[in-house]
Amino acid sequence: MRKIAFSERYADVLSDFGLSDIERTNLSILEFDKGDIVCRENQLIGSLLICVSGHGRSYVNERNGKSLILNIFKRGYVIGDYELIMDYATLTTVIADTSLACIAIPFGIYREYLLNNNAFMRKIAEILANKLYASLHHSAASRLMPLEYRLCVHLLKVNHHGKFNSRLTDTADMLGVSYRHLLRTISSLVSMGMMSKTSEGYTVDTVRLNQHIQSF
Repeated sequence: MRKIAFSERYADVLSDFGLSDIERTNLSILEFDKGDIVCRENQLIGSLLICVSGHGRSYVNERNGKSLILNIFKRGYVIGDYELIMDYATLTTVIADTSLACIAIPFGIYREYLLNNNAFMRKIAEILANKLYASLHHSAASRLMPLEYRLCVHLLKVNHHGKFNSRLTDTADMLGVSYRHLLRTISSLVSMGMMSKTSEGYTVDTVRLNQHIQSF
């Protein structure tokens, strides 16, 4: 992880969060390489982090040694929102799946400013509501919808310009299925022309995936 000075190139992100007037002196940009741990479950986090580039995932570790992926995220995702409000240790572990950059806003300096900023707190409330909705939708879909449907929805969410190169073992964990079951379903989508294998992963036809979802 590298820590560099805050750059005004990210001023639009601050504005989107109602933080245009925040004092920049103690802000910084944290840069993570692929595979770096951004924060660990049950450890204190010293800053609110706003992702400005790259992709990552959050997960929890269960007592049986297995991990459950909760979210795959990109630009605009916030790490530390719940921790800011409740002043708790982190609930999840977050890892960078690509090179990842985040604006870091230190709690020790800006906690009261953030908690008393109405525009910022409305934005955080919106983000937390979206996280709750996504969790409920994922839980319902995992129980009621076949894997083919859930995989199509997942591909539409995580593809980057029609490219999908996430680790399939992580994808299987995210969708709550076995690796073999996932491979069979991917093969089915490939045979229907919705995905195609490349040297770097897969390309996905987002138009056809959307149409296929409507058929369920």
